Amino acid sequence: MIKNKLKRVLAVALAGMMVAGVAGCSSSKDAKKNNTAKSEQGTEATTESKANTTADYVASNVTLPDNFDNMIYPIEALMVQKLSKGYAYYTNDTSEEEADSFWFSMAVLTSLMETESAYGDGVEEDSFYYLKENTTNMYASALYNTYGKGDMEFPEISDGDKYATYDDDKDMYGFLKGDVGSLVPYITDCTKDGSDYIITAELRNKDTDEVRGTYQVTITETSFDGDDNNFAYSVTDITAKKNSSYGFDEENTTDKSEEEKSTEESTSEEGSTTEADSETDTDSDSSSSSSESISQDDALSQAKDYYGSDAEYSYKKKVTVGDKEYYDFSVKGDDISSTDVLVSVDGQDVIGGTQNDDGSWSFDQ
Repeated sequence: MIKNKLKRVLAVALAGMMVAGVAGCSSSKDAKKNNTAKSEQGTEATTESKANTTADYVASNVTLPDNFDNMIYPIEALMVQKLSKGYAYYTNDTSEEEADSFWFSMAVLTSLMETESAYGDGVEEDSFYYLKENTTNMYASALYNTYGKGDMEFPEISDGDKYATYDDDKDMYGFLKGDVGSLVPYITDCTKDGSDYIITAELRNKDTDEVRGTYQVTITETSFDGDDNNFAYSVTDITAKKNSSYGFDEENTTDKSEEEKSTEESTSEEGSTTEADSETDTDSDSSSSSSESISQDDALSQAKDYYGSDAEYSYKKKVTVGDKEYYDFSVKGDDISSTDVLVSVDGQDVIGGTQNDDGSWSFDQ
């Protein structure tokens, strides 16, 4: 049985910014999934690349450890979590409020494996990819070595969590599908430290080469003992050295400062609504706008990062979806099916979507 199963299916209030583009060692961004590889590849998956695309995501002077391959995906997922959510690396001591970082990272990794690698085996249904027990545990072990060693259980999925669900009938966890954005990973350094490897990596905008965040990720040999492991290593820690969305230099990943927590709690309380799924338009600055809110210009910059600078953008108004307030920009461009791109006033979430006639929203999948 999957550890700590939760017997309920959660509603999706909205799809926040989830995944960014990645060019990985096991496949290129244009490579199609190899269904034969999914069913026939076993533990040798960690030693074979579908395409030689290492140069796409690693500096020429950097030597990666043997069998690194698919590890670019969990590293990418954790960097996206740091950029989007800003939470510390999940551990057994992580607070219940920040446990969302675990499910967010799992959702990002799942979408990357399904859309970028040759080894995704999820069952796609509605807004989720449902994973088999072994795959769920394998992904969690790649992201969190403590889980692979059997020293950590899944956190509880909170009622407001958008990124994960559990389906009792399927006996599977489901993870929110994410739209591939404009960010790509780039490894600039790799140093061996005993049995560990310390990797310095960046998240870059693929169109402008702007560095959105710089991170130090520590990996070690995997402890996962399940079947058909696609990862030779597991992450043990990640530290954000520079994160352009939040403008902070994080010294460690143990916990956020009391000042940061106080600010987040205040913003959360001020921006909440009485009904989690309600949606209200407002053209004026509401009480959720605090000193920590980003400006309209900053929001426009994030919107352009999402769909690219070639599209046309126009500010419309502020809207509230779920329990968050967003800057709403109309967007027009080639191959863009959505009519709007929403950027949360706290700068944490960016998502494309279209408002329906009844006032509800349909978001990119």
